[in-house]
This record gives sequence, C-alpha cells and structure tokens, in this order.
Amino acid sequence: MKIRTKITEMLSIDYPILGAPMFLVSYPDLVVAVSEAGGIGCFPALNYRTIDHLREGIAEIRSRTKKPIGVNLILHKDHNPNWRKQFEVCLEFKVELIITSLGSPRSIIQEAKSNGAKVFCDVTTLRHAQIVAKAGADALIAVCHGAGGHAGTISPYVLIPQLKEEIGLPVIAAGAISTGKQMLASFALGADAVYIGTRFIATPESKASEEYKTMILESSAEDLVYTAEVSGIPANWLKKSLEKAQIQKPATIANVIEEAQIEKEYKRWKDIWSAGQGITQIKEIKPAKEIILDMIVEYKTILESIPKVDE
Repeated sequence: MKIRTKITEMLSIDYPILGAPMFLVSYPDLVVAVSEAGGIGCFPALNYRTIDHLREGIAEIRSRTKKPIGVNLILHKDHNPNWRKQFEVCLEFKVELIITSLGSPRSIIQEAKSNGAKVFCDVTTLRHAQIVAKAGADALIAVCHGAGGHAGTISPYVLIPQLKEEIGLPVIAAGAISTGKQMLASFALGADAVYIGTRFIATPESKASEEYKTMILESSAEDLVYTAEVSGIPANWLKKSLEKAQIQKPATIANVIEEAQIEKEYKRWKDIWSAGQGITQIKEIKPAKEIILDMIVEYKTILESIPKVDE
C-alpha cells in the first residue's frame, strides 16, 4: 500500500510522511526507522557537536538504510556559524533532502540541486514563502499554529490553502499532526505531505529521555506554553520542563564555540523540552514503523467513511 503525492514522487518514498528533525531527539535509530518504514527520516545537523561527528552520524545512517534521508540546516550565521561545513558534508554523502530554517536558501539551492538533493524550506507566513520560492525551493513546510519547537501563529486552515493558491509549490503540513485523521485533514486543505515531530518523540528509537517521553504521554495542549523567552524565537514548550529546569533564557548552542561551553549548553538544553499540540492524541510509546502504519490504516479507514454527496 502506498500513497502517491508530489512529495512521494519527488523523494521516491512510499508515504507522504516526513519525520521532523528534532534537536537532541532525532538520531540514527529514529531516522533509519522512519525511512525504512516508508517515510523519510530527518535530523538537524546541530545534533552533532563537530563536523567530524556529523560525518560519522550520516555514515552510520547510510550503513543501516539505503532509503532517502533528510538533514535540517540552519542557514543564519549568527545561529549556526558552521552551516557551510555542515552543508559540504551533506553534499559529500549525497543527502537526498535538505531542510532549511532561519535564513535564505539562495546560497545553497543551486549547489544542492546539482548534487541531486531537494530543498524544502520552513515557512510560517506567505511573505517568507514568497522569498524562498523565488530562491528556488522545491517545496514549502508550512509550520502552522500548534507545531512543536519554533512554530508559526497562523492556523493550518488558512496557511496551507494560502500557500497552495499563492505560491503553487508542494506544501508539507506541520503542526499538531499525530494521527491518520489529522493527516487526512491536512490533505483536504491541500497539503502534499505531513511533518511529524512530537509523535515520534514517544518511540523506542528517539533519544528523548524516559522522563521526557512520560511527560509527552501525560500532557495535552493545555500543558504547553508558546514563548520566545527560551530561545529568542517563538516556540512551544512543555511548561513542566521549563519549571523544572529553572532556565529562562538558555544560550543558543550554535553560538557557543568552545568545546567545553558546547558540552555545558547541550546538557542544559536536555532538560528543556518542546512539543506540539498534537501531544493531546499521544497515549503510548510505540515503534516508529508501527506509528506510520497505524496512521496509514486510519487515514484509509476515515477516507472511506467520509459522508458522500448524494447526486
């Protein structure tokens, strides 16, 4: 069973499901599991503290799956001064998908495409989408209200149709998607794929701590706080983790250059946990493959049960 969309055709995958790249959560186990299950597993380059570690990480993934994978690059030099070197490693391993955040993809698109990669860009507004589309993006990741991590403020009911109508590029829906029902709703709005983050935190393959996973299971949308006070960019965070960590404004890890400081900041961030509003539907820890297959079955079941129009 497959679901064919512009995104599955573009990436040569079975299901229009992208495992969102999550800081300190998405590592080889999760990336491989999602890709092997028919989606595409992705991780942020910043999960690796050095360029050599990044190279080792991708090499491990490549040794365990031949399926396509994706890497998230933050292109803003103030947030990620090493992005160019990270990009070169992605080219070296012929990574199939580059996901850009916080910066214009103009500086990498031509080189990425000539190397066989697709470039998808996070966007939260029409204006941002227009900029990356003009730069040559292959698809837009519509980061809507309710997404985990750095999220936008616009409802998917508005943003996804707007991007499809105004830009015309394929759109990946991001924000509060944990089930087949929510995936089907995203497609009804015009999306060509879905971006799943929080649901994959509660898996055996994620690197999230057991306490983090338990908090995911025990929380709902009401337990989140949307604020820019943590990282400098508006994002959704688990209130309890912020209270426990007693950290209001952690430093941005990408800005910390010295090795000892990097180690310290990674440890601080491990106690501050993000989640999206789709947390409400997450009730158990399950393998990533099982989550994907369950979503596909539910998608098909709901699709067949939708009331038909009487002619």
